[in-house]
Amino acid sequence: MRHVLMVLILAVTLTACATGEGPPPAPLSPAAERGQQFVLRACAGCHAVAGREASPNAVAPAFASIRMRHTEIGLERSLAQIAREGHGEMPPIYMTDAEMNDIVAYIESLGPVAATPGHDGDLQYTSVGGAAPI
Repeated sequence: MRHVLMVLILAVTLTACATGEGPPPAPLSPAAERGQQFVLRACAGCHAVAGREASPNAVAPAFASIRMRHTEIGLERSLAQIAREGHGEMPPIYMTDAEMNDIVAYIESLGPVAATPGHDGDLQYTSVGGAAPI
C-alpha cells in the first residue's frame, strides 16, 4: 500500500512538472489588486500587464520587464512623470498618489523575468513566477 501511495505522489509531481504548472502564485496584496485593476483599465491596451504575455503595442514594454528596469522609487518617479507629461507615444494618464502606489505594488508583485534570445537575436523577457497571467 505504501508503495502505491509513493507511486501516486510521484505521478502527480511529474504531471505538474510536465504541464509547466507549479505551485499557485501567491495572492496579491490589496494594494497590488487595486493596481492590477487600474492597469487593466488604463494600460493593457498597449502594455502586457501580466508576466507571460507580449504587449499589444510592440514598442510598449511588458510590465514584467519594467519591473526589472526600475527600483520602487524609480517606478514612482516614472509614474509621476507619466501622469504629468506622458512618455513617448503614451499620453499623460491621470493618477492619484494612492493609485501610483497601488500600481507600484502590482508591478513589484510580478515575478522576475528571464532573458531569452528572441527570433531576431535580441533578448526577450519572460516571467518566471509571480502573478498569474490575466
